[in-house]
Amino acid sequence: MSAIIAYILLMSACSAPTATQIWTAPATVEPVVVDEVVIVYSFYDSSVPPPSHRSLELTVSQPHARLVIDSYGEVLADESRPTPPEVWSALIDGLASLVALRVDGAQEGCVGGTGEAVRVSLGKQVIVDLAVDECAGSNERVSEAIGRWIKPVRDVFPPIHELAPTG
Repeated sequence: MSAIIAYILLMSACSAPTATQIWTAPATVEPVVVDEVVIVYSFYDSSVPPPSHRSLELTVSQPHARLVIDSYGEVLADESRPTPPEVWSALIDGLASLVALRVDGAQEGCVGGTGEAVRVSLGKQVIVDLAVDECAGSNERVSEAIGRWIKPVRDVFPPIHELAPTG
């Protein structure tokens, strides 16, 4: 797994960032301590009335995962679970595919879209910072790829409609 992170650091040093992606790397790549990696996945729901609005933040590290679901800042659910080793491995192994994603700029005037973000930190250094606006079909491919990548850890928790039922 540390080879995957080292690869990401090397690739990110060579990649030209876009407006919505930031990849950084240290001047030298040293052995990586995988238990220092923290993944934060965020989903920002579209602007709908509070009884239906559900945004979430999923923070994952090697020992545990935490899911917080909110509606316009009101916390509706806050759950923690151990991170299964096979789920952690799948997330780390999939990081290279996230680095390869290219995000289209947000469409001006698009109403009702959603957003997602993935931030991966190694200690205090951010190695992946990906933000995606999806509206009217833009970035649908990127959102689907992120969804497939994060699904194993989302499946550790009950479905959102069970944790935070709508009004």
